[in-house]
Amino acid sequence: MNKLSGILNETLKKLSLEDAAMEARAVMLWPKIVGETMSRASEAMRMQGGTLVVTTRSSTWNQEFAFQKPTILRRYQEILGKELVRDLRFVVGPVRGVKDSLARQAPPEQEVRKIRLLEGELERIRAGSVCDDEELGQAIRRALTREAQLRQWHLEHGAKACPRCGAAHRTSFKACPACRQDDANANERL
Repeated sequence: MNKLSGILNETLKKLSLEDAAMEARAVMLWPKIVGETMSRASEAMRMQGGTLVVTTRSSTWNQEFAFQKPTILRRYQEILGKELVRDLRFVVGPVRGVKDSLARQAPPEQEVRKIRLLEGELERIRAGSVCDDEELGQAIRRALTREAQLRQWHLEHGAKACPRCGAAHRTSFKACPACRQDDANANERL
């Protein structure tokens, strides 16, 4: 009986080492799975019970990765030959080896305040902030003006406008992540 338990323990140790090696391989494969652009915005950290935990540099990238999740999981299965990575969990945090560029830093407040909006944009802001409470209307105008100035700043510093909603974004796609997610949800309902 002692000999059998020894063999069983050795087998379990080997299986455990093989699983650990496969999990480490899944983490190391991340850049190959997602490609150069997406790997610069993220870092695979560890496996937890079939879930690969990935750090992304912003909530925008979290959304982008969530949108690409089925494709990423399929690529893992194709490369590893089995369903080792069953789910992905994205958390925002620092990505090692990647220095934040100007585009990812908060815009300088003085630069944003200097941005002058076109009259058409100002008119839309005025129309969108009409309400019975004048104080509330002013607060809404300030918030909408600030958002329009931030959007303009991002467009002037490398972002592009979504053709559907006009949001500034920095993905390789024409539409922003939110509009692409809306399209995906609409296709699922069909």
